[in-house]
Amino acid sequence: MKKRVCMLLTDALSFNVLCRGQLEYFRDNYDVDLTLICGGTDEAIDALRQRNVGEVVFLPFCRQPSPFRDLWCLIRLFFFFLFNRFDVVVYSTPKAMLLGALSSFLSFQKKRVSVVRGRAYESFEGFKRKAYIFLDKIIVCLSTENLVISRSLKASYVKDGFDSDDFVVLGAGSSNGIDLTRFSNARRSENVGKKFTVGVVGRICKDKGIEQVEEVVNRVMSECSSVHFLLIGSIEDDIGKASVERMVEQGIAVHIPFTNSIQDVFMSLDLHLFLSHREGFGNVAIEAAACAVPTFAFDVVGVRDSVKDGVSGLLFDFLGSSQVCNAIIDAANNPVDFRNRFSKSREWVSDNFEKEYVWQKYLDFYVK
Repeated sequence: MKKRVCMLLTDALSFNVLCRGQLEYFRDNYDVDLTLICGGTDEAIDALRQRNVGEVVFLPFCRQPSPFRDLWCLIRLFFFFLFNRFDVVVYSTPKAMLLGALSSFLSFQKKRVSVVRGRAYESFEGFKRKAYIFLDKIIVCLSTENLVISRSLKASYVKDGFDSDDFVVLGAGSSNGIDLTRFSNARRSENVGKKFTVGVVGRICKDKGIEQVEEVVNRVMSECSSVHFLLIGSIEDDIGKASVERMVEQGIAVHIPFTNSIQDVFMSLDLHLFLSHREGFGNVAIEAAACAVPTFAFDVVGVRDSVKDGVSGLLFDFLGSSQVCNAIIDAANNPVDFRNRFSKSREWVSDNFEKEYVWQKYLDFYVK
């Protein structure tokens, strides 16, 4: 019997990035009727519709708080769910989670699933943090089941007073797994004999640790001339902009704002540097590991699930930049031993995060 599944994300771009390939797998491997509700640009909506994975319903969600628009979206969702019944309603990303939980509960949808990909307030303190935790408690209470994409994210909720039984982690975590065909360990021959290359991949901002990255780059480059640093990603705040400008002007790092071939970047690296302050799950770390590139990272929420300490890289004390510097210099001075030390990283990724293995777990959970 065909299952009717409704999924809500705040932005169509999230469907196209966070659910790349997953929705097609659902469509092709189970008798499922998908309805996708989201906001976003016309371009992102058109790209989602062109995937031909289900009906796309536009709703003008906005990421920032907007009382009138949020209330309007909630009312529209309520009436939509009142007249459209589903076997399961799945909502993820903050705004869609809150409005999806409220509207599907009030309209008596039977199975309501929240998928938590991270907590933007992880580093907040005081009243602001308590307010976000209160909203999360509403979502958890109104949902019949709550998925979190990493075990350390679940542990953070429990630490904040949530019941451990309220949350489920599928397998070893991750929300979409990894394409092992795209991310290969076939390192290109032109890398041999070149400088030890360290890459920082992802959005460039304070929360992603750009200040600590700059600290590491400065010290390593002052002590070890055989290292080359690449910064790959868009700049998202003034702190990131200032840090990148300083490093580029000093000639101690190269910045690449965007690339469609991140897999080629990983295959050119000797080390992936990932000093994020918090994650839901660190996808870039398993992408690096699939390319047999170790990751150095801080031991923080979401990252400790995507870096297997001693297998796919090393975890360091939060803000322990000095430890990171010493480890990079040691790796650059002993590159062959360094590569051999983490030779099982791709195998670990294959065993835990292969994309279809992850997709099937989500599909089974949604339609069981």
